[in-house]
Amino acid sequence: ERIFVLHEFMDGEVRNWFRRHVLHTNRDKPYWTFKEVLIGLYNRFANVAMMQEAHEAFRMAVYDARMGVQTFYDDLVGHAQNMAVYPDEFTIWETFLDGIPAEMRRALIRDNNLSPEVNTVTKFLAYAIRYEQSARTATHYDQRSSHHTTGQRQPVKVGTFLAKRSKME
Repeated sequence: ERIFVLHEFMDGEVRNWFRRHVLHTNRDKPYWTFKEVLIGLYNRFANVAMMQEAHEAFRMAVYDARMGVQTFYDDLVGHAQNMAVYPDEFTIWETFLDGIPAEMRRALIRDNNLSPEVNTVTKFLAYAIRYEQSARTATHYDQRSSHHTTGQRQPVKVGTFLAKRSKME
């Protein structure tokens, strides 16, 4: 019964495959279980295309500063998990390092003494997250500092502040 309900949600080539292999009176297999139908659909339509798309998505993954390095790494691993052959750690590491900004990569290698021959990709990721956090903090204080120097906020002289404070008390 679930098989016939499933048919109602199909269209195009998927629906044609289903009619030809599962419903047609001259089909090769006389009886299909729900699980067998799902596996058949997966093998015919999803398996090869998904794995090819995952490989391409892995290769084309791009770091986005708004989303952060953790999201970039998670995207790489997510695409890798959908590939026909899971890439080795070096390939993931290499793709990760090629994908992050050059300034970040240099800081990880030079300033933190990380090396692909010694450190894992997760170690690089942890330091990259710290790098991003430090960069955000520095940007925040740089912007704050520039507001002070452009005169948007005038410093109060200590004597004036104390005089006003004593009047309020």
